[in-house]
Amino acid sequence: MVAMATSNPATTMTMTRSVGRLSRLSTYMSLFNVCSWWSAQCADPGEQYDVASLLCARFGLEEQEKDYIIVGSQTGQLSIYYPHRRGYDATDLLLETLMPAPILGLYAGKFSGNVRNENTNQLGVLLPNAIAIYNVQAIGGLAEHGAQVRLQLQAEHKFKRVAFGLCQGHFGQVKGREFFCVVHLDGTLTFYEQDGISYECRFPGYRALPAPVSYCERTDSFFRFSASWHLQCYSYQDLSHSLMTKSSYQPTWTQGVGEGIVDMRVVQVKENCSYIMILGERNFISLDDNGKFIFILKLDYAPKCFHSFVVGYYWEPGARLITAIISDSSKLHIYEEANIIWAAQWPNQANAPVAIQRSNMQGLAGGIVTLGARGQLEVGYLGADPFTFQVQPLNIEALSFAQAHKELQQLEDEIKEAVDVRDMDALNQQAADQVRLSFSIQTDVSEDLDTLLLDVPADVAVKEMPSAKGLLRFKIKADLAELQLVFQTPNGVRCSQDTISFVDVVAGTSQELKLDFYIAELLHIHSTKVEVVASFVNSRGIPRVIQQNAHLPLGMFYRVCQPQKAAGIKLTYSITSRHVAPKLRTFFGEFLEGQADAHALGLQLLCPGLDKQSEVITVVVAKSSNRIRIQSDYVETFAMILERLVQTTLQLDSSAGLLKMDKKKLKRGVLNRRVERLMAAPFLPTQPILHRVDVHHETQQNIRKQTEKMEDLWQQFKTLQRQLQEQQEQEPKEALTMQIETNYDQLILEGDKLVDIRRDERRQRCDLNCAVALAKWIIQALNLEERVVNVVGSVLSVPVEDWTELSWEESMAPGIDMLHHFGPLTRSKSTSTHGLLDATDTNKDSFEYGRFRRHFATLFDRIVRLASSPQPSAGSGVDSSGAEQPVEVGEEQQPAKQADEIGRMHRMLGDQCLPQAPLKRKSNMTTSLEAVEDDEEYDEEDLREDVGYRKEYGTGTGTGTSTGTQKTSSQPRSEWVNEDFELPTTEELFSDLGIWW
Repeated sequence: MVAMATSNPATTMTMTRSVGRLSRLSTYMSLFNVCSWWSAQCADPGEQYDVASLLCARFGLEEQEKDYIIVGSQTGQLSIYYPHRRGYDATDLLLETLMPAPILGLYAGKFSGNVRNENTNQLGVLLPNAIAIYNVQAIGGLAEHGAQVRLQLQAEHKFKRVAFGLCQGHFGQVKGREFFCVVHLDGTLTFYEQDGISYECRFPGYRALPAPVSYCERTDSFFRFSASWHLQCYSYQDLSHSLMTKSSYQPTWTQGVGEGIVDMRVVQVKENCSYIMILGERNFISLDDNGKFIFILKLDYAPKCFHSFVVGYYWEPGARLITAIISDSSKLHIYEEANIIWAAQWPNQANAPVAIQRSNMQGLAGGIVTLGARGQLEVGYLGADPFTFQVQPLNIEALSFAQAHKELQQLEDEIKEAVDVRDMDALNQQAADQVRLSFSIQTDVSEDLDTLLLDVPADVAVKEMPSAKGLLRFKIKADLAELQLVFQTPNGVRCSQDTISFVDVVAGTSQELKLDFYIAELLHIHSTKVEVVASFVNSRGIPRVIQQNAHLPLGMFYRVCQPQKAAGIKLTYSITSRHVAPKLRTFFGEFLEGQADAHALGLQLLCPGLDKQSEVITVVVAKSSNRIRIQSDYVETFAMILERLVQTTLQLDSSAGLLKMDKKKLKRGVLNRRVERLMAAPFLPTQPILHRVDVHHETQQNIRKQTEKMEDLWQQFKTLQRQLQEQQEQEPKEALTMQIETNYDQLILEGDKLVDIRRDERRQRCDLNCAVALAKWIIQALNLEERVVNVVGSVLSVPVEDWTELSWEESMAPGIDMLHHFGPLTRSKSTSTHGLLDATDTNKDSFEYGRFRRHFATLFDRIVRLASSPQPSAGSGVDSSGAEQPVEVGEEQQPAKQADEIGRMHRMLGDQCLPQAPLKRKSNMTTSLEAVEDDEEYDEEDLREDVGYRKEYGTGTGTGTSTGTQKTSSQPRSEWVNEDFELPTTEELFSDLGIWW
């Protein structure tokens, strides 16, 4: 047997002392194990044990006494063992009792002044609110029952604070008397002396978090690990006098460790020096008692616990410092200072021990005592088992190439299924086959909502808002490890079940979920779309996500009212599809019960439902044309109406047998294909939209100012508290206390203001959502190039999101700035690569709201002008070869000069349209989009002196006339050209700029 205290010097010399061979020792030394000598299972089999639950000590009960093993669990179970021989015997258990509270630590020492025997120790049991000092007394056994021990309560100290740990030692270097110090959860130290004197003190600093505290007898100082990962040293004299003198003190020295620690011990290695052994999360560190680093050993494993001791006596020159560290893989590493000298493992122990001690038993000197998390107590020693080599039997089975190929093919299919994302349509179809969803929302609204059960706020419950019923059916076709269903609703709308999770779902499972959708906040809502997202992980561990959506009924948000004849904002749409009837019943049938031939419909917005104003929107259809007029005084009322108009038109047209637009490949020069079904008049309510942006930006500025103001008040509050702590006891404190109370009241008042501003921000964010959604729905139906519509729609993000570091305006600024300077929407006639770099680096460090607002307004103005200019017909798409593709035009299309019959209203933009650009262009400078000349002065950033490439726009199918000649252009759009050579096309340029069309 080889014990920890009797290591073979020859073996130590033959082994390497290099730290770099640690991993190789752990790998190749599996021959060496920790052999079991004695083992027992403690009374509590749960995970109720930690590093402070194990103690090996002597109590002086008999001559030639060996170590007792004391174990205390966090449920209060206390057990004392005394192994006699190899193997567990029933007489080895001397005591088993239950404490009234969890046991936080076990300690042995001379805690009372009446201990006369030099070898007698007392047992200290640390509980959360008290520490009990016991005298251990032996009881002789009769017959074969063996001996027993009993605990006699000597003293008990109650705490006012919850305890964290204990530190003991000869404080003040008093010989023959041992004191102890309790560390509480709030960082307070409570010192107890044998004469019954107790006093408290605190470590200096802003905060004193609970941390291990160790005592060094040689220097009479305490070592504490702070929350900033620094090891600090305090003298006992400073700590003991700090309460009486109220004087401030600083640590004797401070050393940065740089990581959290697992445990810390103090070992006296030399007569004039003690070592502080620290087991960190990634390193094993040793310092002397003056704060100087001895060594830092980087560990390539995760440590669980450690124990350091000295072989020999510290005043002898041959004393050796030995440390045993247990890794999370149940391996034992033994070091002599920083050099590894042994490595072994537990052969049949799955979980690593949580505590380790060195003990001397009868018949085993220097045994290794370990305690597991579930109470597995074991005494072992280092040994070696003989290695028996056995030749593995030969596999004489014939190799089947067909079977091997089949297995290889199955593995390749699994790998491809998990990582191959080239064919997303096939992956999505496979995911949809595994989890089949059916999500629908009823078109009828309900008035009998249980507001108490669904926890509807009081201000919403009073309004008695309508609700809608939904139904979700899902059927599982394959075994799933996890399944989660998430319902995403617009701001202000809530679902009765937001998130539903399932675990270990078997194939064939089907379920129906009945849902309630209701208004939970009085906010403006920009969309009726509700998405259900199903994310699941199959049995192979492959994650997939599928989603479906449905729309809430408009009856939840509007009610019928009297139409209005006049309004500030008027929009006109033309139904260009022959499959969609331009009637109110086609789009808003739920509001027209018994009114089949109605031509005007008034809808009042129920939310936010302010009593002082009535937000009404009017929808009027022409009697003899295919146009629809939507008008209102409020921007917030348009978004859901336009969403219903556009979505219904596209759905009816697609269901009639036409190809879906998302299945067609985008081509150069192709106009917006939505105008084949629905076309909007070129008008954008720029000023109302910018007003919402201004209000939102102003609120963001107010939030930042209020936050900075609260931060200043908080700093003042902390400064006043620090001054109050540092004041002497005899100094007056009334003035400082009054300042603290005033500062606190002002801090609460400013916090309430911030809460109100945050509430206004949420409401204004919803208003901005409605405004931006209105602009997107109009732009999607304008007669523009389809790529322009797509890129503008991707830049105008909805819903609006604000972050702590970045507001919505700041996140939108780069995209708006890019559209302002480059691409088909720019008004600058010249640009180059240098201009591109200058534009992108202009405002890289700061955000200028004035510039952003100016560019935002200019973008809308250019979109309207470009949509108002003459364009090729909606059906005249141009392919890459330049050939025109004729598309059938509906018979309902009226001449451009037909009178508007919607209440005899003149066209919105008739008086505002600027003169169109001349059609005269060079044949090699034409395009399918025509830009209108800008009459405004150029901004300062647009006046570039870069001479080079010029981009001009003209009609793709127009004819240019000159004196005596006539030339027809067949090119679909202009190129970026120079006098000598050509630049990359628009697609390549925008691809390099990071813009995805």
